[in-house]
Amino acid sequence: MPAAFSAYCTGTTKVAIDLQEAQGPAVWVGSNATGSAPAGSEFLVAASFDKWEGFVFESDGTPLRLDGDFQSGLVKDQDFTSDCAVDATTPKTDTVLLANSHFYSTESLSGSACTLPAGTVLTNYSFMSAGSVATVGSAEIAAQCSHQKAYSSDIVYGDLISK
Repeated sequence: MPAAFSAYCTGTTKVAIDLQEAQGPAVWVGSNATGSAPAGSEFLVAASFDKWEGFVFESDGTPLRLDGDFQSGLVKDQDFTSDCAVDATTPKTDTVLLANSHFYSTESLSGSACTLPAGTVLTNYSFMSAGSVATVGSAEIAAQCSHQKAYSSDIVYGDLISK
């Protein structure tokens, strides 16, 4: 697990779980080539829409999403165990960049990119995507990149639970 995520809740898979890779902003896609996380794999626990989800990392730091059932997500005590994943409907989460993400001042992604590192917590976060480029905003993007509204094609984030 990358050190940037040491403050966040982890779990351990009880069964092999298929993996998905990021294919643009907020889009995760699985394939036979993506593989699976074997039983016993440590992962970051996240909550999304009242369901559990999770992320593992390749050796180069690339995040992969555990492919839970669309309707139920990952099922605690069936798919995974965790001492800090208590209730998926009410957890306090932080929106955290899972990989270095690049932000631009224009939707065409022209000009210099401002890069925020994996592990950056995004507060006052807004996100809208209808294609290959997302419109995003956060206090951290405004402070570090000087963009009240920014554009990204590679933003990857999760709603992680603090330990």
